[in-house]
Amino acid sequence: MNSRHIFKMCNKLLLQQTISRSYGYKVVKRPDPKTLKMPAPGTTPSLMEIIKEKIKLNGPLTVAEYMHIVISNPTEGYYMKKEVIGEGGDFITSPEISQLFGEILGIWFYAETQKMGPGKPLQIVELGPGKATLLLDILRVLNRLGYKAPDLSLHLVEISSTMQSVQANRLCISHREVDLELPHNYEGETVSGIKVYWYNDLKKVPNNFSWYIAHEFFDVLPIHKFEKTEKGWRELLIDLDGQDKLYYRITAEETTSCKSLIRPPLDSGDRTELEISARGLGIARQLATRVDQFGGIALIADYGHEGEKGDTFRAFHKHKVVNPLENPGKCDLTADVDFSQLRIAASKTPSNENYALVMGPVKQKEFLERCQAEARLKVLMDNAKSESDREKIKMSYDMLIDPAKMGERFKFMAFYPSTMTEMLNKYPPLGFSTPLHDLTYFEKVKGVGAGDHLT
Repeated sequence: MNSRHIFKMCNKLLLQQTISRSYGYKVVKRPDPKTLKMPAPGTTPSLMEIIKEKIKLNGPLTVAEYMHIVISNPTEGYYMKKEVIGEGGDFITSPEISQLFGEILGIWFYAETQKMGPGKPLQIVELGPGKATLLLDILRVLNRLGYKAPDLSLHLVEISSTMQSVQANRLCISHREVDLELPHNYEGETVSGIKVYWYNDLKKVPNNFSWYIAHEFFDVLPIHKFEKTEKGWRELLIDLDGQDKLYYRITAEETTSCKSLIRPPLDSGDRTELEISARGLGIARQLATRVDQFGGIALIADYGHEGEKGDTFRAFHKHKVVNPLENPGKCDLTADVDFSQLRIAASKTPSNENYALVMGPVKQKEFLERCQAEARLKVLMDNAKSESDREKIKMSYDMLIDPAKMGERFKFMAFYPSTMTEMLNKYPPLGFSTPLHDLTYFEKVKGVGAGDHLT
């Protein structure tokens, strides 16, 4: 039998098989996404069980993978189940300590925007808004400075439905879920008519002139941990020991993360430990591009360093430092922000046209004092109703600026459009260089007392 005849027979058989398979398909009705609901907390496996199972199936986890699971698991994640900010939580933030903090930031944004133009219409975009306290204080200042509902809108980047609910109840007189087709997943309106939108990703926020606020946001983004050995940089992983407990181990070979993340100048000098957040670098680049291409300013405030630290990964529970590998989901995981890395990510590179002018970092004490925070402190104390209230206001301010508390550990960094080089040389950015001698903006808001609210 020749080969031509064999091919003819095979083609005939294959054709028959293809035709016969058309009767094997079954129509399956897909579920309606609108009717799907997440399991209730406590009805799913614990985070420790999930983590152990993943390690047993796939091997050790990177620290970044571990943090991602602990922070953002849909039902058992740390930020998904409860309010975690405040005296009753695991940590407290500057806006919760004193209204002065948010008011100074509001005045700073307004003053710097005047170097660009009127700044209207304005988008205020906050990444990880917490309990929305910072936004409430900024809105009170803007109301005093003449901003009305048509002049601005609020855009909140938040992955936790629990925190989203807290924010909506504090900011809005009405709020609701929206269709899945829209870029935002929730929306509301303040009592004065300001529109509020929630997103699960910065990329979905409209590209318009904006103030970008990232206060205690970068410190919770997942990090990769590396150590320098005799064979070069190696990654620290999280594994299970013989007693089924989590522990750190170092890789024998270079991981993909080693090859892709550790590049000059990050590994320069005599550093033997590195913490790098790939997501943090990506978001810093996004902010730089948005500010440069569409206008606005980005302000980052967080505790961190300028590349001198190595091992800062830790956990907080009830305001105390605890082992980050114990009780996952019940503790706040965090790492100091390496501001030198953010500067590299936001600054100009040969392959990018859009970049930012990076200012800072400067210590929180210096930033607040250069923005005349003491002038606002005096107004608040003069308007206090009692000596006890005055003492509380003063103690709160001291906590913000005391070098042993928040004054030096927390730092500020700002991104400006690259076109503002000449303007900033002529009028240096407030808080980052020369003090603010003109109290015009403070005079406008001096009548706002400690108990005043936006109307």
